[in-house]
Amino acid sequence: MDTATSVPVRSGARPLLLAAGRVLRGVMAALFALLGLCLAALCVGRFAALGAGAPLWLDTLSAAELLAGQLLFGAEYAGWDEFARALGLAVLGSFGLGAAGWAWPRRRRVRAGNAPYAFSYQVEDRGSVN
Repeated sequence: MDTATSVPVRSGARPLLLAAGRVLRGVMAALFALLGLCLAALCVGRFAALGAGAPLWLDTLSAAELLAGQLLFGAEYAGWDEFARALGLAVLGSFGLGAAGWAWPRRRRVRAGNAPYAFSYQVEDRGSVN
């Protein structure tokens, strides 16, 4: 066991596969986060278009959302309820950011052998701070 990281050292191709899996999960997390942030920006633009007097940049986001929706769903997308479109974008953006959090690679923690609870982990005691 490596004392610096408390992670068991393995020989062979397994560490390379684990590293490749972590890189792939990192790329997936970045793509999900980008998707979620784009949907959140379009959602903000759509909610701003519901009221009068929105700034020009929010109107631009609203127009981009309308254009993207018409490209994906056809011309009848413009006839859909605006609040329902904004709410749908909010839910889809939340799912995208949640998927990014799920896909983000995490380190494993070593559970303490004598721990009474599942959330107790081994912490090295190096003496008092005083």
